[in-house]
Amino acid sequence: MDTKLADLKLKPWLLAELNQRGYQVAGDIRHLSPAEALRIPGMGGRDWQKVAKALGRDPYPNLKKRR
Repeated sequence: MDTKLADLKLKPWLLAELNQRGYQVAGDIRHLSPAEALRIPGMGGRDWQKVAKALGRDPYPNLKKRR
């Protein structure tokens, strides 16, 4: 979990928001649920997918897979 958020190529305003909240590396966001993370101003679906991949998590665990 030593992946820095700056290395994930997030939007600059999202990176500034996360830094203001004290998040420097992807592991700092581990305690947030997907719903809580998506409520952060500037956090969109694509950005959340990048962060979740860095954490090794499924970005949307409650969605059913269609066949």
